[in-house]
Amino acid sequence: AADNELYDTPPPDDAAFVRWVGLGNQHPVFGVAPATHIADVYRPVSAAATTGAQPGAFYTATKNADGKLVIIEEPTREDTSKVHLLLLNAGDMPVQLVVAGQDMMVIDETPPGAAQSRAVNPVSTSLTVKSGDGRELGTFDLALRRGQNLTFIVHEDTARLIENAFGPNLGG
Repeated sequence: AADNELYDTPPPDDAAFVRWVGLGNQHPVFGVAPATHIADVYRPVSAAATTGAQPGAFYTATKNADGKLVIIEEPTREDTSKVHLLLLNAGDMPVQLVVAGQDMMVIDETPPGAAQSRAVNPVSTSLTVKSGDGRELGTFDLALRRGQNLTFIVHEDTARLIENAFGPNLGG
């Protein structure tokens, strides 16, 4: 019984995973509000307790270039032995992820309001998020580890990096 106090309640069997990025507590997603808001952290919620979330799916709620709430469904993560890089575009033009200084494509052009991902081997490298017109929105020096998932999120003319993490279950 004492061990149960060490661990959070496991996610529901039909869990969907929702995170709020750049939003406060006042923005419900799929009819569920983050009662105790933890920014940038996925919160498991029973898909049955939502209005439209799919079991096993990952979603990011954020503001788009017009300042409106947008919910972006993320690609599935298939190989847990790899590092998953996710490019999430809440900006107003296509973006891409490249190896810094080489323009070698890591994640191809991602349109506004969409997300794409790529599984890669662990490596130390620098990656740059570029806009469709070639501007650099952010460069990140990384030492990637197996099982790690990283999100490069674009808002307007900037990109930032979020290491994916999970918080406690949301009620529903």
